[in-house]
Amino acid sequence: MIAQILGIFGFILSVLTYQQNTHKRIVAVQLAAGICFTTHFYLIEAYTGALLNAIGVLRSLVYLFKDKKWAASNLWIVFFSLLCTGACIYTWSGVLSLLPAIAMIFTSVAFGVNNPKLTRQLSFPSSPLWLIYNLINRSYGGVLTEVFNIVSILVGMLRFDRKKKAM
Repeated sequence: MIAQILGIFGFILSVLTYQQNTHKRIVAVQLAAGICFTTHFYLIEAYTGALLNAIGVLRSLVYLFKDKKWAASNLWIVFFSLLCTGACIYTWSGVLSLLPAIAMIFTSVAFGVNNPKLTRQLSFPSSPLWLIYNLINRSYGGVLTEVFNIVSILVGMLRFDRKKKAM
């Protein structure tokens, strides 16, 4: 029960992420959601999800300081992608472990680039992968989060990324 409550708090924080008006606040709220989901996945014994969310917390800490020279390097994208690969190998529990690992690699690249359209395009494949992982592991907060993310990304793509027809 505590695990599911933490998952719901993670979902609420994930929703609030999109309501922040500065990069630092977005990343800070995302970091808090990552802490909730790390604990949530650990408690439901979905260890790949727990470790990958812990890496996401670390990634958020770095991206919180993206305006600093040490955090601005694209080498962080490579570092976090390799870290996600290592986490997948370390917590391997079958093919299911690949889903969140691939998802986190997508989001590490997506949030490492400074192009909103590319961020949405690269983030999109992450949500269905996490959604499947969450459904199988009965992570109700995770399921809600990914359904919300899918809708939000699609709305963003429709609002900002599609070409406008000339009249």
